[in-house]
Amino acid sequence: MLIISLVLFQIVIFIGLIYMFKHILNRNVVLATKHLEELNQDYSKKEKDINRRLEEAKRKSEELLSVARNEAEKQRLDIANQAAAERDKILKEARVRSEEIVEQADRSRKVIIAELDERIAKEAINKACESIQNTLPEEFKQDVHSRWVRDLIENGFKKIGQLKIIKGIKEIKVLTAFPLSDSDRAELLKKVNKLLGSNMDLKEELDPKIVAGIIVEIGSLVLDGSLRHKILGQVAMLDASGKEADE
Repeated sequence: MLIISLVLFQIVIFIGLIYMFKHILNRNVVLATKHLEELNQDYSKKEKDINRRLEEAKRKSEELLSVARNEAEKQRLDIANQAAAERDKILKEARVRSEEIVEQADRSRKVIIAELDERIAKEAINKACESIQNTLPEEFKQDVHSRWVRDLIENGFKKIGQLKIIKGIKEIKVLTAFPLSDSDRAELLKKVNKLLGSNMDLKEELDPKIVAGIIVEIGSLVLDGSLRHKILGQVAMLDASGKEADE
């Protein structure tokens, strides 16, 4: 009987232990399940927060990308406009420079043409004077020379008294195609001294290249009564009339 009682007691204790273990296990399972649900809820919450952050980051990245694209397009347009403006500036400067070069070349051409014309005219005058000097009879040239000398003495000094002659000049220079006669020399010197109110000497030089007539130099004043001067005047008149005709 004692043994049976012990056995029953042990069975009761074992059943109690089993019940207690079961209760503990159930409680632990419930706690674990609750913890898992809490973890699951926390994970879902974190997942939503992560998804929200990802969406926000994606939206911000799209905004930044759009801003970057707009800024890049703006810079591209600015660079294109600057390049176009620089190109236009370079073209304008090149155009102005080319026009300046053309104008300079045209001025140089006109200067060269004028110099050539002057050289040709001088050479033509020299040739004309040389031809006249070699062609005309000596008596004819001397006769013309005498007439022009007397004409210059009588009529060429009318306005000389109104001109300002540098003070201190004591000599007049006369270039003559033929030697002056004593009477012409004396009359010329008398005329000049009377008009200028001074007492000058006369220096005479022969220059056959002027063909006929004389050239009187009083300081910077020059009275040209030579055939060469008359030929030069005719050439200038012809040149002026030719330019007027061209215009």
